[in-house]
Amino acid sequence: MRRLHRVGLTATLIGGGALAVVAVTSMSRGAEGPVSSGLSWLGAATRSIEHWARQRIAGPGRAEALSWFAPMRDDVARLRNPDVILLGAFDTGIPQTLDGVVHLEQELGTTFPLIQLYAAWGDKPEQRFPRSVVGAIADLGSIPMITWEPWLTDFESARHPGLLLPAARELHGLAAVARGDYDFYVDTWAREAARYGRPLFLRFAHEMNDAYRYPWGPQNNSKEEYIAAWRHVVDRFRLAGAHNVLWVWSPHVAYEYWELYYPGTDYVDWVATGVLNFGPIAQWSQWWTFDHILGPKYPGLASFGKPVMVAEFGSLAVGGDRVDWYRKALSEIPARYPAVRAVLFFEVAADQTVTYQKVDWTVAGDSVLAATIRQAISPWAPQNDR
Repeated sequence: MRRLHRVGLTATLIGGGALAVVAVTSMSRGAEGPVSSGLSWLGAATRSIEHWARQRIAGPGRAEALSWFAPMRDDVARLRNPDVILLGAFDTGIPQTLDGVVHLEQELGTTFPLIQLYAAWGDKPEQRFPRSVVGAIADLGSIPMITWEPWLTDFESARHPGLLLPAARELHGLAAVARGDYDFYVDTWAREAARYGRPLFLRFAHEMNDAYRYPWGPQNNSKEEYIAAWRHVVDRFRLAGAHNVLWVWSPHVAYEYWELYYPGTDYVDWVATGVLNFGPIAQWSQWWTFDHILGPKYPGLASFGKPVMVAEFGSLAVGGDRVDWYRKALSEIPARYPAVRAVLFFEVAADQTVTYQKVDWTVAGDSVLAATIRQAISPWAPQNDR
């Protein structure tokens, strides 16, 4: 399975001063890791989640709990400028089951409008548009968000003789995307997205300015090539009639000049980043509050005039008061960060992607923390009775 990548803003000390950096977490191809088992789009998983969905929506249940969201859920224009903060989550059980998401919802006393998924480019069955999974999520009343990663080496040369050999694809790979070399794949996703028809968040080629983790980064591509590729992909979706897709631009904001990668206001619907507090678990890490992590970056993120998404949100328990971290963050977001319109929890229990030891981001199962979060979001998290 293709390795998936996530990003969390952390902080480190350089020269005695605090510098916010992005700690990028990833799992190598074929490696065991916290998200490796949860992101297969194979038939068995699809059938499982479809069965789960049918069972859950057979009577009064989750979709009914999101009836407050119904007027917005199918309105792309409103989703580009929501008047509430939308909560969501990623859980490693997806797509086989959404039980982990529902369990977290029950503990927090809310129902998530957004559910996050990951998918990589390539020829494998799990790299096709996950129609059944996103449909099941929609039937449950939520909107899926897919982080879509352009791993160009996953296409088989025998099936695509017009492509360069895999070893040569990454250098200026985004230029190849921009000139249409991968339209056979992009267009398939675009047609499927259009056929799906309901709103869908697509976070394409995230962390494009990170030279150390991603083949679509600046070690292989210029910012001009990235922007051209982004615009080309968006244009192909629009040509296919996939106007239901909301495009989420997600730069690596720790590196300077990330703003130069902005594809343009007509090509971006949301701006995203991650906020993960690793605490003092590694040499590069120490305890930082939500304000310490996001605060210096927020003005730049908000300057584009788009809603801001915290795509991965969480804190470890080592090195500080985790309960207080969540309480302050969730209590202060509406007033201090008014452009933030979505916050997605990162429910991974055994994350070993940037640390030697496994770390636990999960909220579910910690009754004190869950109660604190429930209280912190209660003034602003929409509910049916509000």
